[in-house]
Amino acid sequence: MYTEYQPSHLLAPYVDNYWELKGTPEYGMRIHILPDGCTDFIFTLGEVAEAVEKESLIMQPYRSYFVGPMTKFSELVTYAESIHMFGIRFLPCGLSCFTKLPLHEFVNSRISTRMRAVFDDTFVERLCEQEHIGGRIQLVEGYLLAYLARHYQSADSHVAMAVNMINQSGGKRSVRSLMDEVCLCQRHFERKFKHYTGYTPKEYSRIIKFKNAVELLRNTAPSNLLTTAINAGYYDLAHFSKEVKSLSGSTPTSFLSLTVP
Repeated sequence: MYTEYQPSHLLAPYVDNYWELKGTPEYGMRIHILPDGCTDFIFTLGEVAEAVEKESLIMQPYRSYFVGPMTKFSELVTYAESIHMFGIRFLPCGLSCFTKLPLHEFVNSRISTRMRAVFDDTFVERLCEQEHIGGRIQLVEGYLLAYLARHYQSADSHVAMAVNMINQSGGKRSVRSLMDEVCLCQRHFERKFKHYTGYTPKEYSRIIKFKNAVELLRNTAPSNLLTTAINAGYYDLAHFSKEVKSLSGSTPTSFLSLTVP
């Protein structure tokens, strides 16, 4: 039902993956979308899963939406007989090579892409006309590569370096050591980081630590939860459980046999 597809090597520095959510789910099935530091453009190619949050924008069929950086999990519920959604997930700093939108203004938001960032109306129409996933991905890649050729904007080198260091450390690198490495004062560093990623360095590190913890949990036996918590950088099992529950809505043990999109 949920499938991810990798971008070409030319777009791998910007795009994490393309994904498709398609099928005939059980009525009332709930789907948890976890924060991962990325941003998504979603194209609704048919009926869609609805957000549980009352204040969230209700998505309509055959439209496009931008999902900003997430600091908490989002819950979707399926009420339609069939659903079909296609997404482009941009890496942190990846989207900044296509647009200079201040991403901190879109945290935990789902908005219509009539804001005219990156994808125009004609692109959405052409995407909806594609009958197969291969055609959709080919259209997206051609569009993004042509966009880069016309409007390329390099990512901020300081922020890109910091993001890479946080990723490599699994979110365990201190903010002070990051500032020392990129040679920026705290105020300037945090302002730039927030503009280009939507997060403060501390928030982004928290999410990457959580993301790494979930990956570890998928290969963990119940008896080794404490070891996993320590390896992921948490002080103890109570702290670990609290963080996983806060960011996913689920307990650590639920990930031991649960595949999450």
